[in-house]
Amino acid sequence: MTARFGEIVQMGYVVPDLDAAVDHWATVLGVGPFFVASKVPYAEVHYRGQPCDAEISVALASHHGLQIEIIQQIAGGASMFRDFIARTGGGLHHFCALCEDLEAELAAWSARGVRVEMGGVTTAGVPFAYLDTDPDQQGRVLELVQPSKGLLRFFEKIEAASASWDGATARIDLG
Repeated sequence: MTARFGEIVQMGYVVPDLDAAVDHWATVLGVGPFFVASKVPYAEVHYRGQPCDAEISVALASHHGLQIEIIQQIAGGASMFRDFIARTGGGLHHFCALCEDLEAELAAWSARGVRVEMGGVTTAGVPFAYLDTDPDQQGRVLELVQPSKGLLRFFEKIEAASASWDGATARIDLG
């Protein structure tokens, strides 16, 4: 049986230095502007079935409809991000697809023997799950997100900013 998921909307990079990565993407690759959240607000996160206190900074930009996400863990303990940095030094970590019903998607993946490695919900009520699809940590982790209307509007804002970007401002700080 072939596992299917929705359209890939994002490529996620986990890095040891978010600022350096944003600068590289903007100045060398011409991707921007990046919307930067200095700390992602989570309501709940778990890693391998245990509560997770990881704190991350995130930068998002778009390149012709494909989001580039850059993640740096800035505090907290064990997480898939910290493990990835320790094993690889950083790089392409995951790809993201949106879904309408995360619980149903996770049940279908579980029936195929694929478990959630890390997941939770943001304080804005957006549930997400990183699936255990890449035991060799080669950038093949599937993240599923059940977007809210607010998140979709934010994604549209990122796309519009990219389409009119003049290259002058690499980042827009969200706080």
